[in-house]
Amino acid sequence: MSKPTLPCAAGPATHYELFAGLRDSGVAYLVTGATALVLHGVPRLTPGIDLAVDPHPANLERLERLLAAWGYGEARAAEPPATCAALRRFRKPSAALGEIDIVPVSAEAFPRLQARAAVATLVDVGIPVVGAADLRALKAGSSSGTDREDADGLGVLASIRAGEAGSDTDTRREQIRKFSRWSVAARLDWLLAAARLAKGLSPEAKPMTRGLVRRNPWTQRRR
Repeated sequence: MSKPTLPCAAGPATHYELFAGLRDSGVAYLVTGATALVLHGVPRLTPGIDLAVDPHPANLERLERLLAAWGYGEARAAEPPATCAALRRFRKPSAALGEIDIVPVSAEAFPRLQARAAVATLVDVGIPVVGAADLRALKAGSSSGTDREDADGLGVLASIRAGEAGSDTDTRREQIRKFSRWSVAARLDWLLAAARLAKGLSPEAKPMTRGLVRRNPWTQRRR
């Protein structure tokens, strides 16, 4: 499949277009947050996308140029807690994909996360994702109840993949087991449909990836 040609004013209408655009622009990033949960196989509805980005100035400049070309503007950041840096939030009201949050990562931490990252394959695009163990540690260390639930979900996923038996009455475990068997494209289609519905749009987007999905969505972990 050829690389997509995206109209600058329109921006990405699907996750495929978003990640293909990041690839084609040479942006070094990792998907984190709720979208990373979905890519790993834990269902989590969220309209926004969190990206941990290599903080090198040239890389940030590439990302900013791409978002500007797509019509995303930087929103006014909320006052961050004294113990952490503020994320940068980019919005485009008409975009079905929702807000794109740039999560602050230090120059020392990014290579470590990158070395342990997983890669989800969507057609011809490799999507780098914060590794499940790193994501679980980040979520478990949060004061948010939702984050701790996410960490528990990743723990359930790890036990399923390790072949551990669970209770037949554990609804959450069964939900994760079924969802983790979906293709990467099916998970992202589900996520996009929810985001479109939240904006009052038809849940059906242009099926750019249907019929082109590889059966094995994961490549080897990065070295």
